[in-house]
Amino acid sequence: MEEMLGVGIDLGATRIRACLGTRTGRILRRKARNMVVSAAVGEYLEQISTIVAQVTNDVPPGKIQGVCLASPGPLDVKRGLITHTANLPYRDVPVIAFLKESLGFEAYLVNDANAAALGEKERGAGKGRSNIFYLTISTGIGGGAIVDGRLLLGKEGNAAEVGHITIDSLGRLTCGCGKRGHWEAYCSGTGIPALARLTWEELEKSGRAPSSGGKLRVGMESVNAADVFREAERGDSFALHVVNEVGRLNAIGVANITDAYDPELVTIGGGVALNNPERVLSPIRKMAGDYAINRVPEVRITPLGDNAGLLGALSVSFDPSLISP
Repeated sequence: MEEMLGVGIDLGATRIRACLGTRTGRILRRKARNMVVSAAVGEYLEQISTIVAQVTNDVPPGKIQGVCLASPGPLDVKRGLITHTANLPYRDVPVIAFLKESLGFEAYLVNDANAAALGEKERGAGKGRSNIFYLTISTGIGGGAIVDGRLLLGKEGNAAEVGHITIDSLGRLTCGCGKRGHWEAYCSGTGIPALARLTWEELEKSGRAPSSGGKLRVGMESVNAADVFREAERGDSFALHVVNEVGRLNAIGVANITDAYDPELVTIGGGVALNNPERVLSPIRKMAGDYAINRVPEVRITPLGDNAGLLGALSVSFDPSLISP
């Protein structure tokens, strides 16, 4: 019998990737493109179907087992909707109905961090383990939990949405979702620059600001997360102050994960973590135990790089029971 193929899609805030692969996780083709956030949701959806058409070009439709889209949440997995995300202006996007109609394949929807947790469990550091947590620190912050060998889903497929746990009860920063004090608002790729600006303002008000903010202080409004980490590596005192606070808040977040899910392993992916592994890992390993009552598990960077979500989505394209209650 001819081998069936599946399609995994990893939809990010600014970029989409798709792959054609086998049940064993072997990737045969892959494509990536930047996403244009159009005023018309139909145009946005067309970009998703286009990249799938590119990776399945010349493949007989009957050879495609299914397609799985891993998307930022919140979602309504049962109805196949992207209900809303912190980084998109759309609401209740019927993405699965659109993919089925436009492509003619079976299609499934999963939270992107949940897909990454599945990828880690099946192909990465979580192989052979029953309780793991995948944490992504990227443009946003998200998580996926494998508990007693099963993906934790929740009523709509949004369990373990840890980027939106509150780590600052004062709510000094507003998250992209519109709520205040969320982990994502302080420690994500978009949150770190906001934290840098807030920190400088607070230091100035207290009279404790450095006499010079170095390169970060010049053009503070346009600073990004990479700037903060780069200047910290160069020894800039203000950048180090910000990075240390990011590390402390990440340790609080991982302590909350430890107490809520009791994993034996936490793996961390996403651009911020993959580009700054020691700056992210070291404070978590050092300080998470100061906040957690449960034993802090092994914490490491994912060995799958940025492919964890793509591989998890590919697995679901063959076996949708992975995301069934």
